[in-house]
Amino acid sequence: MKRLHDLRPDDLDRVPVWRYDGDTDDTAFVHATERTELAGGEEETFIARTQFVLSNGAQFPGFCTPGNDESVRALQPVIIAPRGPVFFSFDDPPTRDFLREQWRRLGVDETEVFPIHFRCAVPVAERFITGTIEEDDLTGAA
Repeated sequence: MKRLHDLRPDDLDRVPVWRYDGDTDDTAFVHATERTELAGGEEETFIARTQFVLSNGAQFPGFCTPGNDESVRALQPVIIAPRGPVFFSFDDPPTRDFLREQWRRLGVDETEVFPIHFRCAVPVAERFITGTIEEDDLTGAA
């Protein structure tokens, strides 16, 4: 068990599926599982290793919360960058300053971020979830 914010890329390399336990990402813990695939529509919440590619070609590891809904809001994708996590789904609208800080964590100019292509490395209902995140997809973005 570890805090969600303490999850590192090597953790996801070692264990591709983690069970999520918590009300918010700030207080959540994740528990390693032995699962290598998900059925979709699970009773529990899981996060799964996901690969992200920025518009400039830079690649980053991270995770998403796969299920039956494949919208950015439902998948809640997160990049685990060397300087901290980068989020794309928000309950409250993030400020422009907050977003700029996130892009700095990636070590790129904000013009090099979108579109972002991603692929969940864990099969869900016998297929791999892929998608694209556009800047307009940021929920509640200012």
